[in-house]
Amino acid sequence: MSVHCSGSPGHDEHRSLVEFVNCSPQTVKETTGARTRHVVLVHGASHGAWCWYKVVTLLLRKGYKVAAIDLTAMGRNRAVADSVSSIEEFAKPLLDYLESVTEQVLLVGHSLGGITISYAMEQYPEKIAKAVFVVARMLLNNQSFLSSLPPNTPARLPPGSKKLAYANGRSAPPTSVEFNLKQAVDFLYSESPEEDIQLALSLLSPQPYVVYRETVTLTPERYGRVPRFYIKTSRDRLAPPSDQQVSIDRNPPTMVFTVDSDHSPFFSTPSELTTLLEEICKMTIER
Repeated sequence: MSVHCSGSPGHDEHRSLVEFVNCSPQTVKETTGARTRHVVLVHGASHGAWCWYKVVTLLLRKGYKVAAIDLTAMGRNRAVADSVSSIEEFAKPLLDYLESVTEQVLLVGHSLGGITISYAMEQYPEKIAKAVFVVARMLLNNQSFLSSLPPNTPARLPPGSKKLAYANGRSAPPTSVEFNLKQAVDFLYSESPEEDIQLALSLLSPQPYVVYRETVTLTPERYGRVPRFYIKTSRDRLAPPSDQQVSIDRNPPTMVFTVDSDHSPFFSTPSELTTLLEEICKMTIER
């Protein structure tokens, strides 16, 4: 695949698996001076910091400071998914980390992690140099993940692909959701190496459901201050490129990139994903 670019400088051949286009009137420059050196990685539904292990390794080798976050009830965080009652509570490990940093970071969210990083952008815009949405939902103000979905999206999921838990009774909203592990392979990891699939199947955990249904307040003065980049996944069976484009068109980012990946590029195309993150780190935005 050749590299296509609109409104930015020339690029090297080693990025031949990446296609990108400029989406907004902002001017993007590539520099070697004012680059972001600190990368914060945020997982999506039912995953944890563990899913980024390849990307973390590659970024560390390139000299970046890297933090992969376990959100509340995810990964090594010992909270119970059914007890999480708000996005604020779910995002607390990320918010605590951002509060502690003394330099601006590149904030990266995968899939449902787009909700979490959007919330964090509203809370700590001054701590975030740029935000990257890796096949991640970009909300409008007062939207939830569920209200932002394109029509008929739930019908695309295989029957029995998820199981809802109702810790507060059937008359109350669900409290957590769990993937059917056998079906997860097909719609999450269709292009991923077998060893990574087995790792994921042993570590996936229930996801607090509140993250799907709670609306998020996003203001131009705070969330809108942070330049956003979007990475599309062209072989995605969970979120087809057409669905990703709906999110992009509704809330255009500064730039859009594409990797030839399933829904989990941290497994299936880690080198290409890391190269993109590094290139975004080098960019400065003129507004």
